Amino acid sequence: MIVFGTILALLAVVLLIVGGLAAARKLPGNSVVGIRVAEVRKSRKIWDAAHHVAGMFWLVGGVALVFGALVAFRAEGSMWLIPAATVLVALIAVGAGANAGARAAATIDVAEELEKKSQPAAPAPAVDLEALRRAASQADRHEER
Repeated sequence: MIVFGTILALLAVVLLIVGGLAAARKLPGNSVVGIRVAEVRKSRKIWDAAHHVAGMFWLVGGVALVFGALVAFRAEGSMWLIPAATVLVALIAVGAGANAGARAAATIDVAEELEKKSQPAAPAPAVDLEALRRAASQADRHEER
């Protein structure tokens, strides 16, 4: 059936574009496409890292849909099981990518929080060593008298 093959081909193109942009760390931050977890939206660095991980899986899903679309254009009889299986593979790849990306985001977020806690709250005051030496010299001269 041409309609099913066309739908799979369009979904494959969308998934390949989004997956390619995500894997290349070029997916713009938005509220429509991407991983929708609070940790991912905390910073651009976390957004890019999470989507880089997920993008690899999404590309696999896109390739599976391309294969399914090609088979769907020629499928007859029980050959329809192949496009159906590729849809399942694509769904699993998209879900696994989102899971891996969310885990990467959570890991980076925890690491950043631990780094913030380990750093001192205020910078150490700068010490003017020359002034300290002068004061010590004056104190020594004062004691000698």
